[in-house]
Amino acid sequence: MIHYPRTLLNRLPFSDNSMLLALAVVVGLTTGICVALFRSAIEWVHDILGVEFGEHFLGGLLESLGIDPRISIIIVLVLAGLVVGSIVHYMVGHERHHGVAGIMESVALAGGRLPYMKAPAKIVASVLSLGAGASVGPEDPSVQIGAGLGSFFGQRLRLSEEYISLLVAAGAASAIAAAFNAPIAGVFFALEIILREFTSRTFGIVVLAAVISSGFTQAVRGASPIFEDLSYVLGNPLQLVFFLILGFLLSGISIVAIRFFYWMSHVWHERIHLPIPIETAVTGLAVGIVGYFLPEILGPGEDFMHNVLTGHLEPQLGILMLVLIGVAKWIMTATSIGGQFVGGVFAPTIFVGIVLGNAYGELVNVILPQSVVGAPQNYAIAGMAGLLAGIVRAPITAIMLVFEITDDYALILPMMLTAGVCILLLERTNTHGIYMTSLVNQGVYLKQGRDIDLMQAITVEEAMLQPAPSVPISLDLRQLRDAFHDQQTRALCVVTKDNELFGIVTLGDLQRAFESTIRNPEGGAKTVGEIATIDIISVHPEEALWSAIRKMGVHEIGRVPVVDSHNGAVVGMLRRHDIMKAYNVAAARKLREQHIAEQVRLQTLTGAHVLEYHIRKGSGLCNKQVQEVKWPPESVIASIQRKNRLIVPHGSTKLQADDMLTVVADADSELLLNRLFGEDSYI
Repeated sequence: MIHYPRTLLNRLPFSDNSMLLALAVVVGLTTGICVALFRSAIEWVHDILGVEFGEHFLGGLLESLGIDPRISIIIVLVLAGLVVGSIVHYMVGHERHHGVAGIMESVALAGGRLPYMKAPAKIVASVLSLGAGASVGPEDPSVQIGAGLGSFFGQRLRLSEEYISLLVAAGAASAIAAAFNAPIAGVFFALEIILREFTSRTFGIVVLAAVISSGFTQAVRGASPIFEDLSYVLGNPLQLVFFLILGFLLSGISIVAIRFFYWMSHVWHERIHLPIPIETAVTGLAVGIVGYFLPEILGPGEDFMHNVLTGHLEPQLGILMLVLIGVAKWIMTATSIGGQFVGGVFAPTIFVGIVLGNAYGELVNVILPQSVVGAPQNYAIAGMAGLLAGIVRAPITAIMLVFEITDDYALILPMMLTAGVCILLLERTNTHGIYMTSLVNQGVYLKQGRDIDLMQAITVEEAMLQPAPSVPISLDLRQLRDAFHDQQTRALCVVTKDNELFGIVTLGDLQRAFESTIRNPEGGAKTVGEIATIDIISVHPEEALWSAIRKMGVHEIGRVPVVDSHNGAVVGMLRRHDIMKAYNVAAARKLREQHIAEQVRLQTLTGAHVLEYHIRKGSGLCNKQVQEVKWPPESVIASIQRKNRLIVPHGSTKLQADDMLTVVADADSELLLNRLFGEDSYI
C-alpha cells in the first residue's frame, strides 16, 4: 500500500472520491470550453488570412494586393513558419517529446506533472500552424489542452501524484470527446494510451469528465457527427476477405509511416542546422509548394475526407491520384512536425486511412463487380479505423472513434477485422506505436499495466543462440563427430532438407553409437537420423523466457531448440548459459530504465535541463576530483553511473574513463558543458 502525504483534499470536509468527481466535472467543462475556443481561434485565423483548404482559395489579405491565391498560400505558410518557429524557440524551448508522448511519459514517470505554463504559447503556435495550412491535426494540441488543465488543477491543489495523473487522463479524454464529439473514444484513449491500465475508479472519473465535455460541445456545436449522411452496409460476409487483405496492407503501411515520420524528424533535428524560425519557414515553403499542386493536403482536410466518404469528389479522382494524395499528406505531416510546426498526427492518420482505403476499394471494384465487393467507401471507413489502430496502437480507441464520427454501426465488423489484423501483424514485428516510439528512442520503455518480472519482459528470441548448431539428418557418424568438434558444442539439432526440426543429438548419443558399432559392426547405426532423439521439447522465438525456463525445469533438460511457429524451421538454441546472459542484460536494462525515470522526474520537478555526458578515455577529466573541475555556474552533477553502479558524487569523488555523468543545468550552461566534455561525448 502506497501512503501519500496529506493534501488539500484531506483537509476538506468531503471524501476523496467526492472531490475527485467534482474536479472531473471542472476539468471536463473547462476542457470543453477551451477546445471550443481553440477551434474558433483556428477558424478566425482562416478568416484573417483568407485561406480555405481543398478546392477553394480565397487570397484574403494577399489577394487584395494582386497576388495569385495559390501563391498566397505559400507566402502565408512561410510567414507563419517564421512566427511559429520564433514562438517555439523563445517561449516553448526544447521538449523531449512531441505532444501526446510527453503526456504519457509524465503520467508514467513524473506523476502527471506537466509544464502547464508553456501551454498558452504552444496553443498560439498551434493555432497559427493550423490556420496557415500546415499539414497537421488539431486533436493532439486539444489533448495537450485537456491534459494541461488536469495537471494544472492537480498541481495547484497539491494533490498526490496518483490524483494528478488521473486528472491528466480525464483532461485527455475530455479533449478527444470535445474535438471529435466522441466521448466513448475519449474514454478509451485515456485508458489505452495515457493511463495504460483499467480500474473501476479511473474509469468512473474519466467517463464523467468526457461526458461533461461532450455535453458542452453538443450544446454549442450540435450533436451531429463529423461525417454525416453515410449509409453503407456490409453486403455479404464474403466481403470480409477483402477487409482482411486491407488489414494486411495497412499493417505494412503503418510500419513504413512510423519509420518515415521519425526518419524525417531525425533529418530536421540532426542533419539540418538552421535557426528554428528559419527552419520552420523553410518547412512552410516546402508544404506550400506541395499544396500548390495538391491543395487537398493542406490543413486538417475535413471537407475532402467527407467528400471521399460520401462519394462526392469533383472531379472524380483515379486510384493513382488518391494514392498520391495519401502519400503526400503523410510526407508533409512528417515534414511539418519535424520542421517545428505545432500540431498532431491524429487527423492526418485518419485522412490517409480514408484516402488509401478508398483507393483500395476502387481497385477491388475494378477487379470484381461492386455487387460482390461492396462500395469503395466501405473500405475507406475500415481503412480509417485500421490505420489509426496501427499507427497509434490503440485499437479500441480507433474502432470506437470511427464509429462515433460516422454514427454508423453497420460496418463495425469490417472495422474490427481490419484493425485487429493490422494490430496482430504489428505485434509480430515488435513495432511500437508512433507515440511509444518517441519514448523508446529516449530509452523509456513503458509496460502495460503493473510492473512485471524481469524474465517476463524478455522473449526467447532475445536470449537464444542463433543460428542454432545443427547437422543434416543424413550425416554419417564420422561426419557427426567432426561437426561436434567444429561447432564446439555438446548437442546439435538434427534438421531435414527444409531445415525443419527432426530431433536432437548429443555427444553421449554419438559415443553410444560408436560403442554399439564396435560390438556389432554390421548392425550398428549409420546416420545421425538413426541415433537422434526425436521426442523432444521445443519453444518458439516469441515466447516469454520464463515460459521456456519452466519447460526446461519440468523436463530437467539443459538446452532446448527454438522452432519457428509458422514453418517449423529451426531458428536457434536456448541454453542455460544463454538464460544467465539474458538475465544480466535484463537487469542492466531495468537499471537503465530506472535511471531515465529519475532523470525525467528531476527535470519535471526542477524545470532545468537534465543532460548526460560520457567521459571518454584520454579525456582531460579522467582522474580528476569533482571539486577540481571548473563547472559552469548553473550546473550540478546529480549522479555518476559506473559499470552498472550508481554513485552519488561528492567533491572528492574521482572521475574515471567511461563514467556516465547526469548533469542538471540551465539552458545557458548547456553549451559550456558541451565544450567541457567535447561535442562528440554529448548524448
